[in-house]
Amino acid sequence: MKTAAVFVSLLAGASAFGITRPHAGSPVVLRAAIAEEEMTENQKEILSIQQKWSEIRHYSPEEAANLEPEWKEAYDRFNEKYDEDMERMTEISEKLVKMIEPPKVQKKTEGQRRRDKWAKVQALAAIRAAKK
Repeated sequence: MKTAAVFVSLLAGASAFGITRPHAGSPVVLRAAIAEEEMTENQKEILSIQQKWSEIRHYSPEEAANLEPEWKEAYDRFNEKYDEDMERMTEISEKLVKMIEPPKVQKKTEGQRRRDKWAKVQALAAIRAAKK
């Protein structure tokens, strides 16, 4: 009986460190689109807008100049927000670099160490002389 209890506890302890299979994601997430035949008119319209926007947002500014006013405004808003976010992230990354890698203090040379030691000796001698 004791042997079985020890064996079971060893087995349970060893399985705690076992390799588990990584999860590919939640099984609840829908990974498929609705078939176009089953879509309502609103869904089809939204899909066409999504497809058009996925093309437009990658346009260069020269290509975007020829867009309809509504799409041009959306393109400009998107790029303005993108630029603001990139500036903000650049500032944050610069601050993080300063925090992660503080500036290095140069090592003292042998001569500087000797001068510092001599200054310390002179300061102690001055203090001792003032006490007498």
